[in-house]
Amino acid sequence: MQYLSSPVHVKQNLHRLEEVLYDLPPLEGVFLHWHTYGVTSMTPGVISLLSRRRHLLGAATLSGASLQLLAACATDALRRLQRQKARSSWESRPLHARVVRHDCSLSAVETQALLPSGVLVQKTVSVALDDTLLLCTGIGTQTLKRWQLQAVAAALALSRRSVKACHLNAEACGSVEAFAMQPGMVSPFLHPSSRKGLAALVLLPGPRREEEQAQEVAVSLSLWERHPRQSRWCPLTPAPAGGRPLAGSEPHASGEAA
Repeated sequence: MQYLSSPVHVKQNLHRLEEVLYDLPPLEGVFLHWHTYGVTSMTPGVISLLSRRRHLLGAATLSGASLQLLAACATDALRRLQRQKARSSWESRPLHARVVRHDCSLSAVETQALLPSGVLVQKTVSVALDDTLLLCTGIGTQTLKRWQLQAVAAALALSRRSVKACHLNAEACGSVEAFAMQPGMVSPFLHPSSRKGLAALVLLPGPRREEEQAQEVAVSLSLWERHPRQSRWCPLTPAPAGGRPLAGSEPHASGEAA
């Protein structure tokens, strides 16, 4: 499997990879199958498609295991939504009716500019505090603040010095090498085999105004595909062992990803 490890290589291959993507059967078919038969149902056809996507697109797409994890989280959240007071058919539409395609984007800012009104991008960055590797994820294009890093360091019993020497994204570890994900594709929906060395998953609160205005949050499927879900009902991360999504007014860290 080839990963696009340099900006030059990325630009040279993005057009070719986009053509490959649109020659493949669409993911809607997989999501429809899971909607009908359950997320654990893996037929030879589904396995073949997910394997071909990963083999041909490499780090530019979520792996089959990550897509299955994402679908399981979203399905569970939609079931909870349906048990609440009456919601519109648009809000409760199934997974296969939610896939959004757009031009290639390699950053949250680029992606946000491509999304429909009322949909906010999910931004995830890798962070290295000394030798401790984290994933921080949240709504919108917000920039990680020093006070947030200090709160995370305190929660993980790390020194304040680690915040001063922190590194983000490629400088932190290299998303391709650490998580088998292309820059612009770093996601908290990691398969357990991709979590080696990851100490914590941190859910960042979004700006209050954006959270109030957001109708949906778009989660990455590939550099060309997003999956919007209701911002107040569907988790941005896989739930920890206790079953509760990580949320709050300050950054929350979970060691479940380690």
